Amino acid sequence: MPESLTYTPPKSLVPFFTSEKFIALVVGPYGSTKTTAGIMKIAFHAARMARAKDGIRHSRCVWIRNTREQLRDTSIPDFLKWFPDGIAGEYLKTENKFMLRFDDVECEVLFRGLDDSKDVRRLLSLQISFAVMDEFREINKDIFEALQGRVGRYPDKMLVPPRPEWGKDKHGHPIGGCVTDSGKNNAHVWGMSNPPDLESYWEEFLSSPPENCHVTIQPGGLSPQADWLEYLPDGYYDNLAKGKDQDWIDVYINAKFGRNLSGMPVFRSFSRELHVAKEPLRYIKSQNNPVIIGMDAALHPAAVFGQVDYKGRLLVLDEAYAEGMGAMNFLCEKLKPILSQRFPMQPVIIVIDPAANTRSQTDERTVLDVLRAEGFTVRMASTNAIQSRISAVDAYLTRVTDGEPGILIDPRCTTLIGALAGKYKYRRKSDGDTEDKPDKSHPWSDISDALQYLCLHTDFTGIFNKEANVNALPVSRVPYFYL
Repeated sequence: MPESLTYTPPKSLVPFFTSEKFIALVVGPYGSTKTTAGIMKIAFHAARMARAKDGIRHSRCVWIRNTREQLRDTSIPDFLKWFPDGIAGEYLKTENKFMLRFDDVECEVLFRGLDDSKDVRRLLSLQISFAVMDEFREINKDIFEALQGRVGRYPDKMLVPPRPEWGKDKHGHPIGGCVTDSGKNNAHVWGMSNPPDLESYWEEFLSSPPENCHVTIQPGGLSPQADWLEYLPDGYYDNLAKGKDQDWIDVYINAKFGRNLSGMPVFRSFSRELHVAKEPLRYIKSQNNPVIIGMDAALHPAAVFGQVDYKGRLLVLDEAYAEGMGAMNFLCEKLKPILSQRFPMQPVIIVIDPAANTRSQTDERTVLDVLRAEGFTVRMASTNAIQSRISAVDAYLTRVTDGEPGILIDPRCTTLIGALAGKYKYRRKSDGDTEDKPDKSHPWSDISDALQYLCLHTDFTGIFNKEANVNALPVSRVPYFYL
């Protein structure tokens, strides 16, 4: 970073800004300073590049946007606000290039709008260190994948020769080129964006990122966790929301994935920010607090593992799903490994669909028989009525206990989170109305059914779980009392 420039990202952006992973992506609302973080990340990684033979830390970065107009009107002015032409370096307008210079750092920043095939071809022939995708939800999947093969190719080992202290890579080759002072790979791709639409490529990628990718999803602009408001005009989001429909507000202010026009989400009360834990949840080790598994035992079996904590909150700890697998195989290959690895020696109750007590046409054993034969305690869900099941989940989503959400979901439950975020939905009919029952799409409907059985069983109000509605013992007058 330049000595004359001080930048401290908001707390919500620190994980993105400092990420060491190959890919780093951030999604947030309007005005959340994510673009600024993306700009400053260039200087951050450029300053960490190993010195070349001439003593300079050389790097080359490409900044891409969907069109040249967007690049000219937004990206480049934002960049020049932080790195002014003639002060932080030179902006070569005809080449759409900025030579960023500070201390012993020299970084060539190339701006590319991808609005014609020529620009795409030029982009794919580059030898670069880093790549930045501005508003990446508009960037084509093929471009994103091709970019990953271009970074880390400058500087090469001719410019930054291998050093003995860096050792060799896993293939036995001496380490050099695009590395940090410690010899660590310094190739990176990062991007900033408003939330993409549900069921788009980017929503799928963000929901289940590969191991080499870090994803930050910022809180909504109206959330108490919005830690960038000091940089915005007073009442910015309140004014922005006026006259907008809820779908627009959800994307650009609440930082939620966009509505898919093919259907309406079943659980509109779900909030990723509120209901998904920031860190992995720990289960309660107690013989008096069993792990409860809601299980849908149909052709595509699914299971959701949960516990009720001492506050009465439902903690969703894990999930399991399989396509076209029988109950016995699902039990052996999915459920038992999770139980032995994550919840050893913990008592377990499995709650299943009442239809699971129907006998198979092959060996006349029911799923209930199979589970009990394996030694599990099994309970039938109190009802199979879809409205009661959905209402049981909604009751947890809207419940607040001591200022905390009534249900908290471990971030590892990516399939369940995707279903709650909108993939479990009511299909739209040709006249624009929605179906009365949720769409049976796999795996979203299966994992949602499993959650519904879990919520039914843990509902102790007696509203949805009729078995919990036990009459109180009668109180009668007696001729003595205790002191």
